[in-house]
Amino acid sequence: MTDNRKVTHIIPNLQDLDTYVELAEKHSLGFEYNDFFNPALLDDKEALAQRIALYKSLGRPEGIDTMHGAFYDIVPFSWDSGISRHSIYRMQQSVDIAGQLGCRGVVFHTGLMPGLVGDHKFRSNWLRVMADTVRMLLRQNDKIEIYCENMFDESPLELAELAAMLEEDKRFGICLDIGHMLLVTDKPEQWLDVMGPYVRHFHVNDNHLNRDEHLALGCGKIDWPHIFELIQEHDLLKCSMLLEVSGLDKIGTSLDYLQTCGL
Repeated sequence: MTDNRKVTHIIPNLQDLDTYVELAEKHSLGFEYNDFFNPALLDDKEALAQRIALYKSLGRPEGIDTMHGAFYDIVPFSWDSGISRHSIYRMQQSVDIAGQLGCRGVVFHTGLMPGLVGDHKFRSNWLRVMADTVRMLLRQNDKIEIYCENMFDESPLELAELAAMLEEDKRFGICLDIGHMLLVTDKPEQWLDVMGPYVRHFHVNDNHLNRDEHLALGCGKIDWPHIFELIQEHDLLKCSMLLEVSGLDKIGTSLDYLQTCGL
């Protein structure tokens, strides 16, 4: 893994990019680019090249920033070969863009369908194809890390099993989205116990424990002191963390909250 572990990231806003660059420089923040999962942008070669060129012109430090990869309808493990091929193409496209931007890592979702996880055939096919796909993406760029994020996952077991299969390659890890996790469990201890050895990146924002709201930290019902205590117990404070909120106000509130937590 790279040495740039304990970095807090924000999502840059194109409409006020200079301010976000200044904020990142002032607080030594990373960016996590959220432009490049939009299929309309990915299909527009001219607009895509312009967007990449704009971000490259910022002169961001190499190997600090991250990027959210394609996730709309991305099912590399689909039984439909056409859907599978296009999903893998989009994931390759994501890794290529991240490489051009000098990113450290790319975040993808598991794509798991909760109602089918209990089906042995679905689960085993997902595990095999996802592992093969990740290995292919890691071969595509030997500097990029790949993180797999829990989205609709109702259990930590599948992601942990995938990570265990890929443990030999230290450039793969779990992106644990705390808000997503707490929509399906009131026992974060169990998730951290299972996933802890494999977590490399966090997505954090607040909610009221009933839907994904992307509130600033401290503005919902998540017990952050307890969450950060668990993260510390599992020696995961060294991991990078995205403040997955939009707008300077929410970012400022979240940064202040982290300070009050001693982070």
